[in-house]
Order: sequence, then C-alpha cells, then structure tokens
Amino acid sequence: MDLILLFGGFMALLVIGFPIGLSMAVSAFFFLLVTGQDQMLIQLPNRMVLACENHGLMAIPFFYLAGNIMLVGGLTERLIKFSRTVIGHVTGSLALVNVIASMVFAGVSGSCVADTSAIGSVLIPAMKKEGYSSSYAAAVTGATATIGHIIPPSIPMILIGVLVELPIGKLFLAGAIPGMLLGFSMMIYCYVVAVKRHHPRSEKRATVSEMLRALFEGLLVLVMPGIVIGGVVFGVVTITETGILATIYALLLSVFFYKDLNASNFGSMLMETAKSVSNLLMIVACAGFFGWVMVNTGVGNKLVDLILAISTQRWIVLSLLIVFLLVIGCVLDVLAMIFIFIPVMIPLVEKVGIDPFHFSAVFVLALGIALLTPPMGLILYLVTEMSESSLAAVLRDTVPFLIVQFVVLFLVAYVPVLSTWLPGLLLQ
Repeated sequence: MDLILLFGGFMALLVIGFPIGLSMAVSAFFFLLVTGQDQMLIQLPNRMVLACENHGLMAIPFFYLAGNIMLVGGLTERLIKFSRTVIGHVTGSLALVNVIASMVFAGVSGSCVADTSAIGSVLIPAMKKEGYSSSYAAAVTGATATIGHIIPPSIPMILIGVLVELPIGKLFLAGAIPGMLLGFSMMIYCYVVAVKRHHPRSEKRATVSEMLRALFEGLLVLVMPGIVIGGVVFGVVTITETGILATIYALLLSVFFYKDLNASNFGSMLMETAKSVSNLLMIVACAGFFGWVMVNTGVGNKLVDLILAISTQRWIVLSLLIVFLLVIGCVLDVLAMIFIFIPVMIPLVEKVGIDPFHFSAVFVLALGIALLTPPMGLILYLVTEMSESSLAAVLRDTVPFLIVQFVVLFLVAYVPVLSTWLPGLLLQ
C-alpha cells in the first residue's frame, strides 16, 4: 500500500503537469502526512540542502559548460567536417558521421541533451539538404545522442557514483565498451539502411591535402575526450578538476585558436548553462528528500522484498529489473530514475551477487532507451521539433534503432565481462 501511495502520488502529479522535482517533493510530503509520519517533515529543508552538498556534483556544471562551448565555439562543426572528409565517399556517410560525432562529443559533454542540440543543429539540416528524409535524420540524431549517457564522461555515472559512493573512474570504464558497442552497432545499421535506400555519398574521395587540413582542424577537438577520461581513470585529477580542465581547454580552443567564441555569444552561452544546471540542482534537492523518505519509511525495502519474493537468482532478478526499468522509463524522467531507484537497486543487486559496476552500465543503457520512448522521450520530442517532421514519422524510423539498443542492452546485461573487464584491468 505504501508503494502505491508514494509512487502513485508521484505519477499523478507528473500526469497533471507538475515539474519532475516538485512532483517528488510534494508526493513525499503528502505521503508523510497521510501515513501519520509528519514528524519527519522537519527534515525536509535539511535533506534538500544535504543532497546538493556532495563534491562530485561540482563536476556536472563544468561538463555542461564544456559542451556548450563546443557548440557555440565551433568545435562541433570542425569535428563534423573532419568526419565528413574521412568517410564522405561512403554510402550514407552523413548518417555515419552523425554516429561518430555523437560518440566523440559524448566524451566531453557527458549529456545526451547537449549532444542532441549540438549535433542535430548542424547535421539534421545537412542531411535533409542531401536528400535524407527529415524523419530519418531526426531518428539517427536522437538514437545516436543516447550514446552520451554511457560513453565516459557520463553524467548519469557521476550521479550514481555520488549517490552510492562508487569510484567514478571505474564507473566511467564500465560504460566504455558498452558505449562503443552501441555506437558501432548503430553504424552498421545506418550503413545497411544507406545501401538499401541508396542514400547519397560524396562523388569523390577527399585528397590527402584535404584530409590533412581537416585533421589539423579537428585533431585538437579529438584530443579532448582523452584528456577528460584519462585524467580520472589514471587518478591524475579528480572528476571535478577534469570538468574544469575540459572547460578551460574548450575555451582556449574556441577563443584563441578557432576564434569563434566572442563577447556577443559568450553571455548567452553562460545563461543557457546556468539554466540547465539550476534545473538539475532543483531536481537533485527534491530527489534528496524523496529518497530519504523512501529509505527511512521502509518503502525502499518493500520494493526490494517484492522483487526477492519472486526470485533470488541473480539472472532472474536482473531480468526483472531490466523489464521494470524499461517500463517505468516510459513515464519517468532520467534523473528521477537515478535518484529514486539507484539507492535501492544497488544494495539489491549486490545482495544477489551482481557486480554494481555491471548493473550501472545496464541501468544507464536502459536510461538511453527511455529517452527515445514515449510518453516522456525527451530526445524524441527534441529531434522531432528540430527536424520539423511529424512525431509519428520520427517514431517509425526510430523503432529499428530502439531494436538495436535492446540487443546491445541484453548483450551487456548477460555478458558481464563487457562492463567489468576494463575496470578490473586498469583499476584494481
């Protein structure tokens, strides 16, 4: 009954249009009132403040800022130009460039939404101009943008590490191979579709001089993911210091080398970053109170007991959790899923013998699918708007990409070495 009361109230508020953070805070507030535990309400402001006091969260604003600098400062365009120069002669090259750009951009921004905005604003118009349908251009952009959640640096992985005190460097590595597998799988599908539909390609290969020129312009951008990931993995810098380094590096390139960032667009870029970070911190604060209520009133334990009552076999438990995440992800925001379920699910999977880094990779992959699945599907709606296509058409072209993502998800879920080998190899 408590599960239905707490989560039912939360879902009801979402349905009637409450913001995600406010829905969590209000539903937890009324749950305590209805169940006669109103003495716990004195902790509301304290728990909201404590939720935002973790040092790991300081890295997120800098990754948001680095991503926005890449977009406004011209770094993304040069990355795309380099990719087009190298593989422009391949059938369906722009779709492949879309995937490659998302994989590289994910290594800096760590955010699917930032990836979608940056890549989509350049490639969706370019793909439409070259003869791709607007719905397919949107589907490719939306599907490949979900790579940003799993390829390091990953904002969801940072949040998971903060919430359950797991090493963020290991979490990054846990997502590296699954992220690459997801990216290459989408490239294969894009190529198959390109051959079948006779998608366009460049008439001639780029000359050596053109490749060298594009490499010179794009190489400095390609170095950024190595700086970001390597610093954390090898313990040279903390996750927050890595975010600062990424921001400074992107700023130096944009201002002094490419010279596309200036006073006129710098202020608007900072404002956009501030809005994104403020929205995130509001959700973090409200989720801190919601999670505390769930743990301290026993609701979280009831959810665990409900799952364990079905089975204690680790593969069955993992399967149940995957199904649960895929279903609930259709109606819940990504951040809400992390803050509500990670503190409950990580102890559960450890209890049945599932590696927490393995489960984190599975969890984040499921989040990516949720971003493309109605009715929440934030990225689905974003690319639909950017492409000026209909939602039905975009969804139709997105379904095959979702199937690819499902295949990768279950492969990672049932072959744990894909997410545990790299952390174990480099970080004992």
